[in-house]
Amino acid sequence: MTIRDEAFSGIPLSCYVVDAHTHIGPYYNMGWYQTPSQTSMDAVIAMMGRLGIDCIVTAPHILVSGDMTAANIEAAEAIAAYSGKVYGYITICPSAGLDTVRDELNGYRNHPGFLGLKFLGGYHGSYMQPEYLYAADFANEMSCPLLVHTWSNTPPLAEIAKISEERPNLSMICAHQGGGEDRLTRELTSIMKDVPNIFMEICGSLVNEMPFAEMAGLAGEDRIIYGSDMINLDPRYDFGRVVLSELSDDIKRKILSENYLRLLSGSSMGKINISM
Repeated sequence: MTIRDEAFSGIPLSCYVVDAHTHIGPYYNMGWYQTPSQTSMDAVIAMMGRLGIDCIVTAPHILVSGDMTAANIEAAEAIAAYSGKVYGYITICPSAGLDTVRDELNGYRNHPGFLGLKFLGGYHGSYMQPEYLYAADFANEMSCPLLVHTWSNTPPLAEIAKISEERPNLSMICAHQGGGEDRLTRELTSIMKDVPNIFMEICGSLVNEMPFAEMAGLAGEDRIIYGSDMINLDPRYDFGRVVLSELSDDIKRKILSENYLRLLSGSSMGKINISM
């Protein structure tokens, strides 16, 4: 049975799936498009089981408010409560100040459930702030993934390119196909040709008119990563764009987990336990 056949049959995928861009905890009172009953951890785990998502990597929503310490505590608690199902990013907020950023990085650097870092630029300003640059140096030292937000070129892709070029050991994962628009996907993939440690994550593609197979072709089958933005967005949309596409199952497996797992193989931070 192909991946497409499994999806059309409504059964969980049999291949390993990592959702590399998620959020837990309600966004303000609930989610953007959901009721409170759809934003609980029980609801997240149930949706994962329905689709066949084996694990998620998350940055809790409270980060939006700038409370980096609370976000990392919430992630650590979810990692402990849902072992093997939930992993985390150390979330970074520059308004907390450099001392707090340093403390958070040192506090979680050896935690086996934290796999990398998450920046929410735009919401929290430019990536050229010293706190972000310090954390990027940390990611370079640890050779770990760094997931960065950008939407409509805010913050600009040029900042993401500069950080990546100057820190070749980190794995820069640019969210939202470069910013949610066809033109920005093309700009990002043009940058990726010259900066080999940048990868494209796909969530929020519902407003990008580019066909998914074309998007994957521009990024390259080894440099595109599945993420859903759950619980902000219903994970089924971008999941469907991958599993129902005309791409081969070999390429789908790369997008759904293999590319992300490869990034972790050289990292000094946590790893996903696929035997669980």
